[in-house]
Amino acid sequence: MRPRKRKKAVRQTMLMAGIVVAALALLLVLTLSKVLVVRDIMVVGNRNLLGEEVITQSGVQIGDHLLGRSVTHMKESLEKNRYIEYDGYDFDYKGRLTIRINERLGMGVVSVLGIYYVIDGQGVVLECAGSSYPTNAAGPKVTGLTLEDNAWIVVGERLPVRDTNQLEQMNLILQALEETNMLARTSQLDVARFDDLYVMTSESAKIELGESSGLKTKLLIAREVITAREASGDLRGAKIDVSSGQRAHYIPPTLPTPTPVPTATPTIGPSATPG
Repeated sequence: MRPRKRKKAVRQTMLMAGIVVAALALLLVLTLSKVLVVRDIMVVGNRNLLGEEVITQSGVQIGDHLLGRSVTHMKESLEKNRYIEYDGYDFDYKGRLTIRINERLGMGVVSVLGIYYVIDGQGVVLECAGSSYPTNAAGPKVTGLTLEDNAWIVVGERLPVRDTNQLEQMNLILQALEETNMLARTSQLDVARFDDLYVMTSESAKIELGESSGLKTKLLIAREVITAREASGDLRGAKIDVSSGQRAHYIPPTLPTPTPVPTATPTIGPSATPG
């Protein structure tokens, strides 16, 4: 074959190959454009928020494309609501978009300069309740937090503490209280000292936790003591030391006064007469 004819054949082959590749690419785009269409939307992770509320907040609608702006900017849209923490999404071959969120719940209250704020377990400020204690708060008043000097408390942002470990300790205890069904009956949580953590119950009993290890076990032990003692009515002012993580040491509000034991009066015998 002459060189000119050979070059022509090569060009024709390359042209055909280009046409085939372009056709396949177009077919792929058309296929994906149909496959990646949102046909159904569901929400997981919500507790108090309705699924419809979350979907509306996301900005995604049936018929949107998975690669469209509404989906790619879903995190930004969702987290405009301070009660929503975006956790990602899933998309299956049926066109169902599953939006995963963590719903922030008011689990504690802090007081700063006489103003009360409702916070979630991680210290994010959810509400400003003003000068009146929020009666609908689900968790305890948190004390012992050291805030940064001249810091502003901003709704929707985390508390500006000097030591973030305090928020971590608080979160661990709040989670353990919730898991042991003790959150609603806890009136105070103190995190001033990491080796002397404690909570106060609604019966005004102090549960001494010590360090943050084994919190769930400690609280379960304390709960059993409270259940056993609440009928006797002597929990107010009592202490329940579960810092060992193995047993409880119950200290009643008033220790019994020891009853004096009568003793015989010593008799002094006659002194001996020298002989």
